[in-house]
Amino acid sequence: AVPALRRPTRVCAHGSHTTIAERLRVGRRGFASSETPLVHYKEPDLFSRLWDFFVPLGMWSFVSLNIGAWFSQGDEGVQVLLHIDQFTEPILDPMTTRKQLTERLERLSRGVALNDTLKRTVLHTPGLIERLFEIIRSTETKKVNATSKNHAVKILEHVSALPDTQLEIVEKKIHLTLIDLLRDPRTGLYVKKTIATAVCNLASQPENVPKLGECCALSALHDEQALSKALRRQKVAVALGHLGAALQALPAEQLSALPPRERELIAQYAEAEREAASHPLYELRATLIESGVLLYLHTAAGGAVWGLFESLRLREPRAVLVQNVIRTSLVTCFIPILVVGGIITAYSHFNRTTDTVAEKFNLYFASCMAIYPVGRLLQWVERFAPLWLGGHIVGFFSFFVWTLYTESDLLKTDRDLLVSKTVHRRLSSREDPKKEDHS
Repeated sequence: AVPALRRPTRVCAHGSHTTIAERLRVGRRGFASSETPLVHYKEPDLFSRLWDFFVPLGMWSFVSLNIGAWFSQGDEGVQVLLHIDQFTEPILDPMTTRKQLTERLERLSRGVALNDTLKRTVLHTPGLIERLFEIIRSTETKKVNATSKNHAVKILEHVSALPDTQLEIVEKKIHLTLIDLLRDPRTGLYVKKTIATAVCNLASQPENVPKLGECCALSALHDEQALSKALRRQKVAVALGHLGAALQALPAEQLSALPPRERELIAQYAEAEREAASHPLYELRATLIESGVLLYLHTAAGGAVWGLFESLRLREPRAVLVQNVIRTSLVTCFIPILVVGGIITAYSHFNRTTDTVAEKFNLYFASCMAIYPVGRLLQWVERFAPLWLGGHIVGFFSFFVWTLYTESDLLKTDRDLLVSKTVHRRLSSREDPKKEDHS
């Protein structure tokens, strides 16, 4: 007799007979607790682990090598520093064409902003500072245009950014020419704004305060701010208060030698600074504005708000709600501190203090390699605070709204200052009707 046909079966590890179809159905919904899977996955051996670790690392190292070589060869600060004579000679030559002069000044301005050694080199090059002042004051449109003047004054601003150059500029009495240009009614608004920033840099050194007081720098800055609304900057306003308080503390003999209007302005700004300092949160507020800590507070608050909002929307328990608020706030606070306050600040410092192509290559290669572990760090952050990305968005949006409300310098551009002198006169006449009637 022919035996009855049976469906094919397999014996499980624990001895029970199940059909293949049943096993497939079980596989779809998962194995029962008493069963073991049919396919046993072997743990990766040492070679596989090393392969998975070193192959991505080697590929990223190759990418980092190419990025380091590419950017180090094209770094403008180092290239201008290595070939400084190719830039200073055409600038010093009065017969240089306007196009070539503008191109050399533009590249020198960009290079000076990126390299501290280049700042000192420009200051120590014989006749270069005097030539820059000559370009700014020039009325020969065939040789010098407005763009050349803007690049020249920007070079002076960058040179005044270092503490040692600030002291040297005042020692060489270069600040007197800056004050004269600041007071000159023929000076353009952009040049005035840039020179005001340079004077504020000089005033940051206590040793320079007496000499700045002798040349009436306080009234020069005050008049520059009152000239047009487009010129007003928070940095200059803060510097005026500090400078007025510092000048008020000078001996009476030095103050008596100043003009009456200068003494009046010193007393006015010193009193305003004294009243502001009497506020209990004055030091904290000054620190928040000048150091950028306000950004971190906004991102921390944004993380807390977003964690609270998402927890309430999902109706999470109280313990989960508190955890989301605290963890998201911590992450959105410390990641900007690490990235903006730490990594970017350190990178900017080393970028300005490296002077050779080899040093630049090491900097760019090390920076790229330092990014490699960020993927694992973000995975840990995602597990610790899943709502961190939304918290950052809320925090940055809050900071942006605050800068709009307070009219911060971060959102102000120089577009209104880079216009013709005719437009300058129209802007001034609109702000002061007396000037319009007089004209």
